[in-house]
Amino acid sequence: MGGQYSIDVARFISTTDGVATELEVLGQAVTGSASDLDRLADLVAAERDLSHALGSATSERRQNGPRAVQHGGAVVTAAGRVALAYVQADDDMAATTSRADAAATAPGASGPGRFGATLR
Repeated sequence: MGGQYSIDVARFISTTDGVATELEVLGQAVTGSASDLDRLADLVAAERDLSHALGSATSERRQNGPRAVQHGGAVVTAAGRVALAYVQADDDMAATTSRADAAATAPGASGPGRFGATLR
């Protein structure tokens, strides 16, 4: 895998925070529209054909709306976990590299020599 990978963590977090906020707003709108549909269904319940037509026209959206919000939330949560793992791995790599560099450049440091012998 040749190449260099990096992300702008601050921008990534800002973007996912914005998406999460908008998903909250969308979730509230979906919940509100479901309540409105319930009230509308109650109003037309006595008219069987109208009630059936309303149910047919709205049932798919009523099911898919909450699922879409839930799925979007799961995507944002997973993205946050990936970003956290990336930052942690980057920190671990930097710490390991720093320790290895310090050990290799310290005068009189013990460790493997150029030909595999342990230096003391």
